[in-house]
Parts: sequence; structure tokens; C-alpha cells
Amino acid sequence: MKSSALAQWRVWILRFTLLLAAVASARPLLSDDPQGDKGDGKPPELAPPSNEELADRRIVFMKTALAHYTVQVGDGKEPAKVADPCLRFTNALSGVTDGIISVYAVNGGRPAAVGQFFKNAPRSWVNEFTIIAESNVTIMRSGRPFWKPSEYVCKLTDLPGSPVPAAKPALRLAQMRSIAADFSVIDHFGSQETTRHNLRLLSQPVYRYSEEGKIVDGALFIFALGTNPECGLLLETFQDDKGVRYRYALSPMSIFELEARYKETPVWAIERRIFFGNSCRSYYALTYGPDPGETVPE
Repeated sequence: MKSSALAQWRVWILRFTLLLAAVASARPLLSDDPQGDKGDGKPPELAPPSNEELADRRIVFMKTALAHYTVQVGDGKEPAKVADPCLRFTNALSGVTDGIISVYAVNGGRPAAVGQFFKNAPRSWVNEFTIIAESNVTIMRSGRPFWKPSEYVCKLTDLPGSPVPAAKPALRLAQMRSIAADFSVIDHFGSQETTRHNLRLLSQPVYRYSEEGKIVDGALFIFALGTNPECGLLLETFQDDKGVRYRYALSPMSIFELEARYKETPVWAIERRIFFGNSCRSYYALTYGPDPGETVPE
């Protein structure tokens, strides 16, 4: 190659190298490029909340709403306060898209009541109260009387043929799960036309409790329609001057008629309750009324 041609070729290579360098310096680095910036000066669009985020917002609202209430039993020095939710549920049959139940108790003892809170329509929430204590209960809201039942339907009774309670908690749990499996509950579900449903026992209790000197161990089991709690079963190892033995009680978690059997023998039933709000006698159910300024999620 002639020297003049070689010199010209080197010039072209130099120009091409400079051009590449200029282009590279003009292009921003990926890490410097604002995410989602389309170059039009507008802020990036925000994505709609995910299902998980919406669920989190709802459960915070439900927990806060149930925390407005306390349960006063007789002249007790300390009211029963709500614990963290022990079950989250839905029910396609009744349009419930999200709900929780939480226990009201004092220092991990036997529940005084169980609160149920769920969403059944846009911006429509319902709260219900199952009363476990056997007498003299007042539901308080923000320190003021809210509702007082006039009938008490949850009665603790000695379990027929009760096995001797085991010494260790894990063995007692196995006993209580076996006892619970011998119960069955039928739910006459529906407002206009009712359908009989054999409720499903959730094999693990949603709450364990004890009370020094009286209740060695206790558990709250749930009979559910799908995942929706419709009936509660309390089993507890009770101690008094007669000795230590198992007792049980059934409690409604629904306004519909319920029938319970133990080893195929009918042991408990309750009729459908058609009263709502302050007219409720034994089981409270009504649409939740938010406090002023309280934000109700979708």
C-alpha cells in the first residue's frame, strides 16, 4: 500500500473512533436513566395497588375496627380486649370477600367473646359478636356501652365419657383434636331459602388458653362453611373439687339455625336469629358504622 493511501486510511479510522466516543458520551448510562422516564417531563405512572397491598390495607382496617370494642364481664377489674386475628376467611355463597375473627380475652384466658368482621359489598362491612361468657356481659365501644345480650347460649358442660386429660400440652392437644372430630354441626344456611350444610371442622384450634387454678388447658375449634366460621367449639381441661376432666361448649358464629351432635347424639341446637343491632338477644350482627373520620377501604 502506498504511503499516501495508508495515511488517508489512518485518518478515517481516527475519525470513526472519535465519532463512537461522541455518541457514547451523549448517551446516558442505564443507572442514570430515571426509571419510567419517557423524556416528556412527566412523572412515571404509578401501578394500581396489588391484591396483596389491598389485603394488607383491609386487615389493618379490620383489626383497628375490632379494637374499638372491649368486653366487660360482671365486675371484672379488667375488660377483655381484642387479640390479633386468629382466622382470615371468605365465603362465596354470601358474597364475603374478606373477613377475620379475633378473640376477646383477659391475659390469655378463656374468651369472653369472639369478634367477627367482614366485607360483604363495596364499602360495606359487618361486625358480629359471639358471646362465650355465661352471664352479665356488656360490649363497650370506645369506653361506652354498645350492646348487652339478654340471653346466653354458650354453656360449658362435662364431656360424656371424658378421657383422663394428658399431662403434657402436646398430648392434650392430640386428645382435644380427637374429641373435636367426634362432633358434627349442620348449618341451615341462607336468608330466603335455606340449605343444609355439614360444616367442616378445622383440625387445628384457632386459640389456646388457660387460667391458673381452674383451666389447665383450653382450645377453640371452628366449624366452617368453606373457610367461613359458622360455629365454635370450646374444649377445656377443667379442674375443681370434683377432679380434672374435659368440658365443652358450642357457640354460634352465624345468625342461621345450627344443630350439633357428639358421636351421633344431638347435644345442642339454636334457632335462626332474625334480630339485628340492639334488638339482638344472644348474638350481635349489624353493618359496621365507622367513627367520624375513619377511612373505610374498598
